[in-house]
Amino acid sequence: MSAEFTLRPAPSEVVRRDWRLPLVAAGVWAAALAGLYGGVVSGLVTTAVCAAVVALGRRSGRDLASAAATVAFGAVLGAGVTTAHVAARDHPGLTALTSAEAHGEAELVLRAVPKESARRPDMVIATARLRSFTTDDAVVHGNWQVLLVASGGEWLELDAGQRVVVSAVLREAEPGRLTAAVVSARGPPEAAGEPALPHRFAAHVRDRLAAAVEAVPQPEAGLIPALAVGDTSMMDPELAADFRTTGLVHLVVVSGYHLSLMVGAVLAVAVACRAGPRARVAAGAVAAGAIVVVAGPQPSVLRAAVMAGMTLLALAAGRPRAAMPALATAVLLVVLADPDMAAQAGFALSVAACVGLLLLAFRWARPLEHRGWPQGVALAVTIPLATQVAVTPLLVGLGSGVSLVSVPVNLLAALVAAPVVVLSVGAAAAAAVWLPAGELVAQVAAVPARWLIWLARTGAEVPGALLPVPGGVWWGLGSAAVLALVVGLLQVRRLRRAVLAVLLVAGLGAVPACLFSGGAPSGWVVTMCDVGQGDALVLPAGDAAVVVDVGPDPALVDACLDALGVERVALLVLSHFHIDHTAGIGGVLEGREVAAILAPPPGEARYGFAMVEERAGAVPLLEAVPGEVFEFGETRLEVLGPPEDLLSGTRSDPNNNSVTLRAEVAGTSVLLTGDVELEGQRALLNGGSALDVDVLKVPHHGSSFQVREFLEAAEPAVALVGVGAGNEYGHPDPGPLGVLEDGGALVFRTDEDGRITVSRNGARMEVRTEE
Repeated sequence: MSAEFTLRPAPSEVVRRDWRLPLVAAGVWAAALAGLYGGVVSGLVTTAVCAAVVALGRRSGRDLASAAATVAFGAVLGAGVTTAHVAARDHPGLTALTSAEAHGEAELVLRAVPKESARRPDMVIATARLRSFTTDDAVVHGNWQVLLVASGGEWLELDAGQRVVVSAVLREAEPGRLTAAVVSARGPPEAAGEPALPHRFAAHVRDRLAAAVEAVPQPEAGLIPALAVGDTSMMDPELAADFRTTGLVHLVVVSGYHLSLMVGAVLAVAVACRAGPRARVAAGAVAAGAIVVVAGPQPSVLRAAVMAGMTLLALAAGRPRAAMPALATAVLLVVLADPDMAAQAGFALSVAACVGLLLLAFRWARPLEHRGWPQGVALAVTIPLATQVAVTPLLVGLGSGVSLVSVPVNLLAALVAAPVVVLSVGAAAAAAVWLPAGELVAQVAAVPARWLIWLARTGAEVPGALLPVPGGVWWGLGSAAVLALVVGLLQVRRLRRAVLAVLLVAGLGAVPACLFSGGAPSGWVVTMCDVGQGDALVLPAGDAAVVVDVGPDPALVDACLDALGVERVALLVLSHFHIDHTAGIGGVLEGREVAAILAPPPGEARYGFAMVEERAGAVPLLEAVPGEVFEFGETRLEVLGPPEDLLSGTRSDPNNNSVTLRAEVAGTSVLLTGDVELEGQRALLNGGSALDVDVLKVPHHGSSFQVREFLEAAEPAVALVGVGAGNEYGHPDPGPLGVLEDGGALVFRTDEDGRITVSRNGARMEVRTEE
C-alpha cells in the first residue's frame, strides 16, 4: 500500500517567494530615482556596485543576503535603463543649445492636451516630445521629453498627439526628471499633420462629454468630466481645493479605483452574456485600454492599467489573483518603461495607497468581521483608514499637509462613489456614440455627485481640516517611523486596547485644539502665509484684518487665516490680477465678511480679473489711487503705486502696475510691493515716497528683476519672500537676496521657513516661523 502526497513549503519559503517581486521593484525604483538626479557616470557606478552585491548574495545562503541580492538585481535593471535615458537626455548638442538659451524653430509632438497654468493666466503648458530644433547655425534631431510653455488661446485648441512647428527658445529644465529642456514658444503653433487615431478618439470622447454636461448645472457639470476621465479643466477651483483638503481628490484623478470599477462592470456584463474566458479577458482589456487612451498617460492610470493587465492574464490562465506580485510587476514595468515615473509624486501616492490597501485594510477588517460586521461595511471603514496611513508619510515629505477629515469624509463618500464614477464614465461613453443619451446619463450622474460636493465643501469648512505639517525628506521618514511603530503595536494583542485608547484620547484632544487653537501673537505686525508659489500677507486691522493677495490655492490661504483667527477682513488688497496672487480668493471670501477689495486696473490680466469679479459678488471693488490712505485701528495704509499714468511697454505691465502699499502698524513700517519689477521700482524711487521700512515684502518673489537702489533705499531689518519650493521660475534669485543681506536684513522665505510672522514687543522685533 502506498500513498502519494505533496510537501508544503515552509512558511518562510512562501514569504521569500512572495516578496521577491516587490524587492526587485523596490530596487528598480530606488536606482531609477538615483539615476535621474545623478548622471551617466553615477549610473554606471551604481550598476557595477549592485552587480557585485548580486554576485556575493548568490554565494551566501542567508536570508538577509538573498534579500539584498534581490534588491540589488532590481537596482541593476533600474540603473541600466535609467542611465540610457539620462544619456539621451544629456545630449551634448541639445545641452549646448539650452545653456545658450538658443532661439530657433522647434518641431514638437504633444504628449498631453495643453492646459492653462494654475499659476499664471497667460501661460499654457504641456508635455511634449522635441523631434528637432533648428537655429541659424545648427540643427539637432532626437526624441527628447520637454516641457512646452506658451501663451495664446490657439494652443488650447490642440490635442495630444498633434505635431506642431513653432518659433521658440530652449531653456534648461529642472534637475531630477527626464525633461531635457523647457521650450518657450514665441508665437502661434503651426500644425503639421493630424494626431494618431487613439488621440483623435480621446479628443472626441472629451469633447462630446463636455457638450453633454452642458445640460447639467454647475458645479456638477464640472465635476462629472473629472470623475469620468480626470478632466478637471471645467471644475470650480474652490471645489477642487475642497476635494484636496478632504482627501477626495483620488476620485477626480483616474486611478485603479476607476479601472477596477469599469473593468469589473464590463466583466460582469460579459459573464451575464455567458461569454467564455477569452471573450471576458478581451472585453476587460478593451475597457482598460479605452480608459487609458482617454484619460492619458497619468501615473496612476499606467500603474492601474498594468495591474489590471496582470489580473486579466491570471484570469485567462485560470490562476488565482496575487495582488502584491501584481502591484510589484506594475511598478517594475512602468518604471522600466519610463524611469521618469520614479520621480513623480502622483505615481508614488498611487502605489502607496495600493500597498496600504493590500497590507493593512483587509487585515484590519478581519476583527470587525469576527464581531459580526458585514465584509463590505468593514472594508468601507478600513480602506480609507489604511490608505490614509500609507500615504501620510509621502504627504508630509511633500509638504502637502495632512487632511484630518479624510477618513470620515471618504467613509461617507463610499455611499455614492462607485455609482457616480460608473455613471460619469457611462455618460462619456454614451455621449461619444449619441449625444442625447450622454446628456441623459450625465443628468442622472449629477444626483449622486451633489452628495460628493456637499461632503467636500462641508468637510473643508471644519476648523483645522487640513493640518499644515513640516515638509521634507526627514519629516516624511520620521512620520513613517512613528506610523510603523503604532501599526506594529496594534498587532500585539496585549497592547492593542491600550494603544487604541491612547489614539482615541489623542483624537478627542485634537478636537478642541482644532476649534480653539490659533490666533495672532502679541504685538503682531504682519504675517506672510505659505501658499506655495504666490503671495498672501495679513496685517491686523483692529478687530479685523487686512489681507494683501491671496495666493494660488484657496485652501492654503484659508488655513492661514484660520490659524490667525481672522473672521472679518476690513480690506482685501489684490496687488494685481495674476493667478498666483488671486486664485485663492475663495479661501478669503467663503465664511468671512469682506468689506471691500482694493486693486489696480486689470490691464492684460483679464482672466484673473474676471475670476475675481465673479467671486466678489456684492463686495465693492475699489481702484487704487496713489496717495490714498486707509486707517484701521493702529494700522495705516498709504497707496504708493501704481502711478496715475499706468506703465506700458514693460516686460510685464500687470507686474509693474502692482498696488504698492506702505503700512504703519503700531509704529512698525512695512513695504508691500506686489510684483513690481525694474520699471515699477524706478517709478517708486522717482516718486519721492518714503521707502525705508522695518519690513520689506521682496518684489516679485525675489526674482532677478530688481533695482539695487530700490532694495538699498528700503534698507529693511526683515525681508520676506513668498516663493514655492522647486518652482519652475528659479525664484528667488541669489543676487537680490545678497544685496539685502549685505545691507543687514534678515531674509525669510516661505519655501524654507513656512508661515512667517513678524511681531514687535517694545523695542524688540521678533520673527516666528511655522513650517
